Amino acid sequence: MVKARAGREKRWRLSMSLVLSLCFGTLITVSMAAVLGFTVSGATRNTVDLLRKESELGVSLVAREIDRHLAAARTQTAFVAGMLETGKVDVDDGVRLESLLTGAMAADPAISGHAFIFPDGEAVVVDRLDPPARSYRVPASDDPIVVEALARASAGDSPSWMPPSWRSDYRITILTLLWPVRRYGELLGVLVTAISIRQLSARMEPAAEGLRSQVFALFGRDRVLAHSLMAGGYPGLSAADPLPALETFADAGLAGMWDLATLERNVLPATADVPDRVRTLTTARLVRRIIMPATSDMESHTVEVDGTTLVFVYRSIDAYTTVPLLVGAYYRVEVFDEEIGRLINSVVIGVAAILLSLIVAMLIGRRLSRPLERLSAAAHLVGRMDLDRLETLPPSRVVELDHQADAFNSMSGALTWFQAYVPRALVRQIMHAGDMAGLESDRRNITVMFTDIAGYSTVSEGMSAAAVTALLNHHFSILTEEIESEGGTVDKFIGDGAMAFWGAPKKQKHRATRACRAALAIRRRIEEDNRAREASGARALRMRIGIHSGQATVANIGSQTRLNYTVIGDTVNVAQRLEQLGREIAPLAEVAITISAETAQDAGGDFVTRPAGSIPVKGRTAPVEVLLLEGLADEDPSS
Repeated sequence: MVKARAGREKRWRLSMSLVLSLCFGTLITVSMAAVLGFTVSGATRNTVDLLRKESELGVSLVAREIDRHLAAARTQTAFVAGMLETGKVDVDDGVRLESLLTGAMAADPAISGHAFIFPDGEAVVVDRLDPPARSYRVPASDDPIVVEALARASAGDSPSWMPPSWRSDYRITILTLLWPVRRYGELLGVLVTAISIRQLSARMEPAAEGLRSQVFALFGRDRVLAHSLMAGGYPGLSAADPLPALETFADAGLAGMWDLATLERNVLPATADVPDRVRTLTTARLVRRIIMPATSDMESHTVEVDGTTLVFVYRSIDAYTTVPLLVGAYYRVEVFDEEIGRLINSVVIGVAAILLSLIVAMLIGRRLSRPLERLSAAAHLVGRMDLDRLETLPPSRVVELDHQADAFNSMSGALTWFQAYVPRALVRQIMHAGDMAGLESDRRNITVMFTDIAGYSTVSEGMSAAAVTALLNHHFSILTEEIESEGGTVDKFIGDGAMAFWGAPKKQKHRATRACRAALAIRRRIEEDNRAREASGARALRMRIGIHSGQATVANIGSQTRLNYTVIGDTVNVAQRLEQLGREIAPLAEVAITISAETAQDAGGDFVTRPAGSIPVKGRTAPVEVLLLEGLADEDPSS
């Protein structure tokens, strides 16, 4: 059983406080983490959807306005061309031709002008490039647009858009749609539709109202086609530069769109799971990850312009001009502070709530484990039979813990009384062994001590029962303290005397030395106590101590219901006889300590002894050599 217990003590163990804290903490953390996960996931998706929709909205509005203007102009131009090609309106009928062109222009506000160019370079023109609207017929064979239109028509080209061109006569830039008109294969002329860039920018501005972004349209990647700054005209344009260059544009944010030093490209496919890409807590990086477009034909990147992070979202339109148009919008990350801030706050608050829950769980665990810890500490003291330090366990509001405390207090009280009736060393040995099997009968070398108060009848004469009890209890307390301090076992109290032994129940070394030291300590305590008694007017006590060493039988002696663990044999009898011889050898000594030669030999030269002769002992054929124990060998004689 001892080995099994030692094996258990080597196993890895956790404290009850830690176990309860881990259990409560894990339960609360998992629960709150699940709730936080669902909440943050929902909030993240809502925020992502909101930011995506807003970013896509700006691009969609620009693309819609471009499509509306250019597609509507193409539709009206196709209608006019059809009227001329079918002969419903004769190109030679100037009045009807002019009326058709005027009506088509009036039907679509996006169209700034129409012109029909005859093969000889003469043109019928209606426009509102310079309000009010007007119509006129003019020879234009040297006009660059006319030259280009006739050249494309002669080459058999289909309808097409010309690159933006500068009209010095109107001081504006226009987009021009060329539509050759043929009847039965014969070229009747070229229908020209003009759209003002200024008008295109002005039409985009109302559509983007309410957005927190700046919308734009680029011709290719390096020229600005439409922007709010161009709605009233843009300075510095010419035939060589019909559109403003992007890198020198007045909008610094747009001008830095392709800044290679800070550009960070982030293109995601439509199936990308954006919340999984959110890895940082700064607003700028969150926006860089979150605002990616969900459609595969849109792109996004971020740049740093003058210390401000700008997010660009854009798409390409290549259905009109030979050079693709790039339509899009850009955002300053600050506009998303509120949405991102709410998302970050929800995460921070959730994490803080989990940490607070963990702290509360630890406090609850410690509170619940405190009674168990007190019980464990008390049980540890009981296991060592250190009952003097054992404190009463307090009651608990938990019923089971309260019952446990009551039961333990009752048990510790019983053990305290048990220890008072049974030798403490024996109790420890029984508890260590776990049962009585470890206390089987054995014959071993021991040292036995007997004590007795000389003239006890005279001392106790005339004393009350309470006084006699107090006297003996005080006397035996001195004996017990000194004997147990030297590892001895007080076997029993016999009247006014006591019996003690060394070497059982646990085997001991230096048994005789321990017994002699205990006897000298008892003598010193008795002498001190006698001085106090004399000072109070009481009579001093004289006592005798006998010590003998040898072999004896140690065993549980008694019946099935009442046992006494004791030592029996000749060694015990000799020790008792030595105590009695003290009356004859040192009748006047305050404390006479008689020891056998065997004890003196076992104790070695640590003590000062005085031979008292060889004295016959009842039951023995050979006499016993007796010595008087004077003191320690290294003790100051004057002390």
